[in-house]
Amino acid sequence: MTDLFTVMELPRAAWLDAEVLKERFHRLSAVRHPDAPGGSGVAFALLNEAWLTLREPVSRLRHFLLLTAPESLATHHQTPAELGDLFMDIAAATHTGQQLASAREKATSPLARALLEPQRLALLGKVKAIEARLRPTIEEAHAAIRADDELAATLHRLTFLSHWLRQIEELLLALGVQPAHRD
Repeated sequence: MTDLFTVMELPRAAWLDAEVLKERFHRLSAVRHPDAPGGSGVAFALLNEAWLTLREPVSRLRHFLLLTAPESLATHHQTPAELGDLFMDIAAATHTGQQLASAREKATSPLARALLEPQRLALLGKVKAIEARLRPTIEEAHAAIRADDELAATLHRLTFLSHWLRQIEELLLALGVQPAHRD
């Protein structure tokens, strides 16, 4: 397995500063690009793979653990119990969102769509409340990575949380609202 930290000329670490990573990628891209003197398509492709893996906390942490403690990834995990209520709320909101989207598709007149607006606004309030609960939980997971605290368990939690955040962001977009900025 290729050590993508080495490809990016960075120390192997569970947490990397996003700006440092971005700057390193841009600097190395200028040198390794196939059009640059001494650049190569293979080196540039590997650099892009490293960038795509290391820029996302979940994939970076998984890669870090594969390199440093692969045995920690061997167990199959279920939804962490402390996230059960959040999961149920997200599942219910997603289900309601799908039903509302179907009803909006079937609404053939402006009046029919307007009659669905109270449902959309109620769901939007619920989804924004879920998002407000989800983001600090993700930040807690990021803090655990920065502290090198229980990395395998944190990866497991963060995998679920990141997936759920994408679902909530998609639901917000479907409801006509731009999701909050993701770091």
